[in-house]
Amino acid sequence: MSDDALITSDRIIVAASKLFQEKGFHSVSMKNIASRANVSEMTVFRHFSSKKHVLEAVIKKMSYIPSLQEVFEGKLCWDLESDLLLISETYQKIMADNQLAFLITLREEKTIPEISEFVHQVPPQFKLFLKEYFALLQDKKKIVESDNESLALAFMAINFGYFFFKACGYGMVTISDKQYLETALHLFAKGIAI
Repeated sequence: MSDDALITSDRIIVAASKLFQEKGFHSVSMKNIASRANVSEMTVFRHFSSKKHVLEAVIKKMSYIPSLQEVFEGKLCWDLESDLLLISETYQKIMADNQLAFLITLREEKTIPEISEFVHQVPPQFKLFLKEYFALLQDKKKIVESDNESLALAFMAINFGYFFFKACGYGMVTISDKQYLETALHLFAKGIAI
């Protein structure tokens, strides 16, 4: 795919994600998407054969697994707090960059089953990365013996809960990401470190 095609498809995805969030999937037409992306309707169809395919591209764009896999496979230093902070900062950045796609999945998950299928694949993979990480830390005698699934779920809740409060605009978050993550992760790490 050429750079121009990539740029065009990204513009279409961004335009569609904003429209889907504003109006809902069913109220948006390919013509609306083309207009918002400042391209012809034929160009949208050349890149995506249907509105459903545009939506799938929007949702796939929000997958955080490749970025997190990169962290788990090559950037960990085996210092609990440093690693947890790196994982959390990566997760928060990905989720913030894809906030519109996330909100669309919340809005349309029940009306478009294909969204549900894709979205439900991502958290289990993140949980698996975390379980393996905690198991390795236990083997290295850096954390207490514990149920790795519970540790993974607790860590995921710390991160997802914080993102959700920010994304849904309840005005509950009045501190910086840095302040929240450092405090929450310090307490989490303190509870499981040896």
